[in-house]
Amino acid sequence: MEDPKKLVDKGRSTRFLKYSGMAMQMLGTILAFTYGGYKLDEWQQNKVPVWTLVLSLVSIAASLYLLIRSFTKQ
Repeated sequence: MEDPKKLVDKGRSTRFLKYSGMAMQMLGTILAFTYGGYKLDEWQQNKVPVWTLVLSLVSIAASLYLLIRSFTKQ
């Protein structure tokens, strides 16, 4: 028979890995879209970083949407 303490520790580590994976996905999405916006602004030689602002806000909204969607599936 397994030790109950080990089962609790296993559940904690599983949740930690799950939530840290979500955080890394959010970070990656936000960084990729922001970098894409930066490169678009650089290519178009914009004085105001319009694409950087738009794509960074879109990436934040998309990340939050995916996060909320994953929470509601549980």
